[in-house]
Amino acid sequence: MSAPGPAAPSNGAPHTAAVRDGNLERLTGRDHDVLIVGGGINGAISALALANHGLRVALIDSEDFASGVSQESSNLIWGGFKYLQTYDVALVAGLCRSRNLLARSYASRVQEVRFLAALGSTSPYSPAYAALGAHAYWALGRFATGRPRLLSSRSLATAEPTIDSGDVQGAVEYSDYLLADNDARFVLQLLLDAVDSGAVAVSRMRLDGAERASGGWRAEVIDRLTGDRHTVEAAVLVNAAGPRATELAALTGTALRQALCYSKGAHIVVPQVTESGRVLAFFDDDQRLFYVIPMGHRSLIGTTDTRVEEAEVSITHDDRDFLLEQANARLRLPQPLLHDDVIAYRCGVRALVVDESEDTDRDWTELSRRHAVEADRQRATISILGGKLSDCLNVGQEVVTAARKCGLAPEVPDRAWYGEPPAGVRERFHRSAVRAGIDEPAAARLWRRHGRRALEVADLVEETPELGEPLSDLVECSAAEVMVMARHEHILSMDDFLRRRTMLAMLETAETLSADPGVERAEELLFGPGPERPVSAANESGRGAA
Repeated sequence: MSAPGPAAPSNGAPHTAAVRDGNLERLTGRDHDVLIVGGGINGAISALALANHGLRVALIDSEDFASGVSQESSNLIWGGFKYLQTYDVALVAGLCRSRNLLARSYASRVQEVRFLAALGSTSPYSPAYAALGAHAYWALGRFATGRPRLLSSRSLATAEPTIDSGDVQGAVEYSDYLLADNDARFVLQLLLDAVDSGAVAVSRMRLDGAERASGGWRAEVIDRLTGDRHTVEAAVLVNAAGPRATELAALTGTALRQALCYSKGAHIVVPQVTESGRVLAFFDDDQRLFYVIPMGHRSLIGTTDTRVEEAEVSITHDDRDFLLEQANARLRLPQPLLHDDVIAYRCGVRALVVDESEDTDRDWTELSRRHAVEADRQRATISILGGKLSDCLNVGQEVVTAARKCGLAPEVPDRAWYGEPPAGVRERFHRSAVRAGIDEPAAARLWRRHGRRALEVADLVEETPELGEPLSDLVECSAAEVMVMARHEHILSMDDFLRRRTMLAMLETAETLSADPGVERAEELLFGPGPERPVSAANESGRGAA
């Protein structure tokens, strides 16, 4: 295992507290055009869009950014192939357009991956019919991905021996996209780009009340770290509270034209099932799709789709057992996956948009996965209902339109408001990486994870080469990278670092992380020397299903 590395130089001391204090002063010490409540995908993309259209933007979240539904997804950026089951062609075409734009705009973060769908006795479709659907999906996606192909059961056994082909009649291979890191990191990067464009963002800040004032809103917020109360003033309030959007609408007196209902999705993380890099797809015993998805050196299995009444959910023994049972029945493994093989859990709710008159008692999977952005000019509120990672650019653009309806005057940006930094910035980083002796794979990873902030990492390594070494065999981040993360990424706990800024809490058990010197070194770089802190509440609580 690699040595922890040298002590950080004085200019690399943790900046977290000072940065948060400065952000809090900016949040409360000035008027804003927009106050966004919620730091998940909808809030982050709204902040990015509005800030790049010249508006003064503030964002708060009662927890860490992306710590709700946005950290519980399948990490897929897709056009919604499975929604062709309900013949929602318009939804799929729209999602494919958004997917393609996202993949082009964030080429290092959103990567094409092959899906292999095995079709056996539980499949509602024959291989030939599924292949027809795959080609329709390819066409709806404007042929932006690799061509689909139909495989016989014999060809499948050769192509992916991990799949138990005994009950399989055939398979269809097609392409979609996967986040190279994780969903929460992708959301955070969008939010950091918004901050670079002038937005201010503060986590652990709970909205306690809001009242109309001359020229907009006066929001009362509570700092959950100190208990202090503050006032934030803004012309327009954006409700990006995700599954809790209806609660926030009630608090602000906003009448929503549409409603939300909820579906629980659960995943389990297990040791790597296949080294092929493919996403494996199957129909479960209820004829619903589930996947085995690459996640670092592990595999993510899911998801379930269970109707629930509340936004607060947790994984149950039944969820875990169902996923293990379905996977074991369809995979050819040296040993069946057992409870003790589960490394971590992911569980969240999908907030589904429905009309008040819509029948939500019909087949659960037939409910549309669309989103809605509602503007209430009289109340000066914008409410975002539903939404998903794949469709986030559309949400951002619609929020800008809604801001105009609410009386604001967004400017027209001189370049696209989304996307990775320009090619010139990337070229400058790669020159810096070469000077610093950072090898190509490490440089590519730094660019993917940090964009223009990767230049700061390269500068630190060029000055002190030892800071470029991985903290341990487990923690591939270098001291320089963690120091830059401390400066910019609003990390207030080790759980923020292990669960959302990296995938470590999804890839290793809490016990493994607790014993790793690289984790200890990262904690010291983030927070300075001090008493031992809890390693990963998310992973530790995830060790036992409810």
